[in-house]
Amino acid sequence: MKLTFINVATVLTCLFLSLFSTAGVIYDESINGDLDAVGSTNVNLVAGENLILGSIEATPPADTDRIKFTQMDGLIIDSIELSFSGVFDDANIGQSMNTALFNSVANLFDDNFNSVNSGSTISASFFDSFGPETGVLSQNTAGAIWDFQLSAGIVWPAQPWVLRINTSSLPSSDIPEPASLALLSLGLLGLASRRYRKK
Repeated sequence: MKLTFINVATVLTCLFLSLFSTAGVIYDESINGDLDAVGSTNVNLVAGENLILGSIEATPPADTDRIKFTQMDGLIIDSIELSFSGVFDDANIGQSMNTALFNSVANLFDDNFNSVNSGSTISASFFDSFGPETGVLSQNTAGAIWDFQLSAGIVWPAQPWVLRINTSSLPSSDIPEPASLALLSLGLLGLASRRYRKK
């Protein structure tokens, strides 16, 4: 089998996509360092599942985890989901947390990310904080910075949490780029000249 440049490029592209199409854990507080209340940590999203792992320490004293993640060019954010490892709705202790999800394009937007008093999973609604009447948040704005914050009121014991951001790639345009058109034209010219020489 004769390997051509196009065959090699196709194989390398498929290999690259298979290796990097699902990100998995993009930040783990226990490995990469404590998430502070200032939000000084910023990570880039990639196509696939992006997991951010953290833990709210037992309070008091108060603990806040905050992280920013940047939406890269060509990505659509399909869903954002916050979940906890266990149920923590002990009425005697009155555990509670507050959470917010911001976006540099639309500011504070999500009604669902609010007060948390049980170990349930919360999904972002992609509507801004003023409700659906102001319109759906753009989920495909390149360079948008998302800002997630989880603050503890009363928590005991420490509560691990997972923020799951699922993304997919924007569909590619059917219109060939100029460079692709030039390569295609050169290929067709080469084929035509080859046929002409055989005659």
